[in-house]
Amino acid sequence: MATKLQLSVYLLGVCLFSISFLVFVNATVSFVITDIIHQRKDIGDTAGTLGFADELLALVACPFWGLLSDRIGFRLVAGIGYAIIAASLFILVQVTNVYPQLLLARLIFSLGASCASTMVTAILPSMVPKTTSTAGQQPSINSRNQSPVRGPHDSSHAHLAGFVGLFTGVGALLALGGFLPIPHQLQRAGVTPEKALADTYYIVAATAIIVAVACYCGFGGAATTSSIRSGPTSVRSVAQRVSNTFSYLPTVLKLGVTQPSLGLGFLASFVARSSSVGISLFIPLYVNASLCDKPAHGVEDVKAHCRKAYVIAAQLSGVSQVFALTFAPIFGYFPLRHRHFNIPLIVATLSGTVGYILFARMNTSKLSPPVLAVVSLLGISQIGSIVHSLSLVSSFVTERRPTKQAGTNDAIADDDDHEETTRLLNRNKEAVETHEHLKGTIAGVYSFAGSLAILILTKLGGVLFDRLGPEAPFYLLCIFNLGLLFAVVACGALEVYKSRGCQ
Repeated sequence: MATKLQLSVYLLGVCLFSISFLVFVNATVSFVITDIIHQRKDIGDTAGTLGFADELLALVACPFWGLLSDRIGFRLVAGIGYAIIAASLFILVQVTNVYPQLLLARLIFSLGASCASTMVTAILPSMVPKTTSTAGQQPSINSRNQSPVRGPHDSSHAHLAGFVGLFTGVGALLALGGFLPIPHQLQRAGVTPEKALADTYYIVAATAIIVAVACYCGFGGAATTSSIRSGPTSVRSVAQRVSNTFSYLPTVLKLGVTQPSLGLGFLASFVARSSSVGISLFIPLYVNASLCDKPAHGVEDVKAHCRKAYVIAAQLSGVSQVFALTFAPIFGYFPLRHRHFNIPLIVATLSGTVGYILFARMNTSKLSPPVLAVVSLLGISQIGSIVHSLSLVSSFVTERRPTKQAGTNDAIADDDDHEETTRLLNRNKEAVETHEHLKGTIAGVYSFAGSLAILILTKLGGVLFDRLGPEAPFYLLCIFNLGLLFAVVACGALEVYKSRGCQ
C-alpha cells in the first residue's frame, strides 16, 4: 500500500504537472517563434508542424517509457521524465532557428512529456490499496471461464482515478492562471518581451526540476520502485533483461484483444484524448465559421480575425472544462461497474454521442442555455472517458487471475495423504497472478492510444472540416463515442452470457 507521502507526490507532482507543462509549452510556442527566433511569417503552420512532430514521437516514446518502467521502476523513470522536461524548457529559449534547433528542442520536450503522461497511468495501480484475503482463502474465481470475480477493489481504482482527473484538470488551470501570466508581469516591471519569455521558461524549468527530485525522493520504497530482481549485472545480463522487457509489448497487445476490460481501457483512452482535441481545437474553429466570413486555420487565426468568436469559443470551452472538473470526483465515486455493465462509461459515451450531434446542429453565434447545456455534456463525456479508462486499466493490472485451472478432485480421493493435500493446496494458491509486472507497458500502450487519437482527429478532422463543413469533426467524434458505447455494451452482454453459461 502506498504511503501518504507517495500518494501526495503522485497527485500533487506527477498528475498535477504532467498536463501543466504541456499546456504551457503549447500555449507559448508561438511566442518562442516570434519573440525568441523573430520569425513573423507562417507562425501557425510552424506551430502546427511542431505539434504534429511532438505527437509522432510520442507514439513511439510512450510504449518505450512504459517498458522501461517495468524494468527499472517508475521512481527513476518519473524523475528522468521531469528532468528531461526541465532541460528541454531551458533549451527551447536558446534556439536561433526553427529547423533544426526548435524542432529538436520540441522533440526533447516530447520525450519528457510522454514519459510524464505515461507515468500517470503506470503509477496508479501502485497507489491503490491492495486487497487482502483471510488466511487460507483465495479470491473467488470462476473456474469455467477463468475470469476473476470483481469486488470493492474496483471502486478504489475509480475513486483514485477520479482524483487523477481532477488534479490533471487543475494542472491545466495552473498553467493558464499561474505560468502564462508571468511574461506579462515581467514586462510590466520593465523587462523586454524576449527576456521575459526566457525568464518564464527558466522559472517553469526550475519547477520541473523540483518535481523530478520530489518523484525520486518521494517514491522511495522497494514495493513501488522497481521490478528488477537481484542478480548479476554484467553487460550480457543487462542485454538479456532489455530483450525480455521488449517481449512485454506483444503480450500486452494480445491482452488488449483478448481481455475486454483492458481493451475497453485502451479504446476509452482513444476517445478521451480525441474529445480533448475536439473541445480545444474544433470548437473555436466552428464558432469562427459561424461568426466570421474569413476562414481560420487555427486558434491564433481565430483570435486575429474575429475577437467575438474567440471570446465565445473560450467561454464554451471553459464551461465544458468546469463541468469536467466538477464531474471528475463524481465519476470516481461511482463503482467501476454495476454487475456486468460499466454504467458510468455508458453514461459518458451517451453524453458524448448526443452532445456532439446536437452541437454540430446548433447556432453558436451567441451564448444560450441550450448551447451551454450541450457543451456541458461534452465536458462530462470527456472526463468520464478519462476517469474510467484509467480505472479499467488500473484494476486490470491488479486483478488476481488464474494462470491455470487447478483441479482438486484428485486431492479429495486421498484425504489421508497429508503431504499430497498440502502440495495441491499450495499449487492452487500459486495458480493466481496479477499483471503488475506489465503495468508500465500497459500504461505505454494506453498513452499510445491517446496520442494516436490526437493525430487522427487533428489531420482527418481538419480535412473533413475543410471539405465537408465545420460540423464534420463533431460527427466524427460522435462516431468515436458511439463505437465505444457499442464496445461497452457488447462486453457487458458477453459477461452476462458467460455467467449464465456457468450456472
